[in-house]
Amino acid sequence: MNSNLWNLSEKKCVEIIQMTLIDILSERSDKTLPLPKLIELLNSRTKVYKLSNDKKNNSFSKYLKNKYNGILNFIETYNFYDIIKTERHIFIRLYPNLVNLNDES
Repeated sequence: MNSNLWNLSEKKCVEIIQMTLIDILSERSDKTLPLPKLIELLNSRTKVYKLSNDKKNNSFSKYLKNKYNGILNFIETYNFYDIIKTERHIFIRLYPNLVNLNDES
């Protein structure tokens, strides 16, 4: 079984994930959410894309775990997110002024 056989391209998956995360965080006045809630909303809002791996339906959080070893590693690769770790929780914050997804280069 090859865990790299996804029905959507990596570029398309990243595009869907980015747009969804940005939309979710933008809806909050402080642009911040606890990580578990963000993952829950990501999976809920992306169900319509029918992501599958080896003919089995999967969630985008599972995709991130498989391709990036988790959502935190994915988020760390972008400068418009901040990971805030407290003693008991992890929060993700969006810096909308740093987001520029129109760059096609």
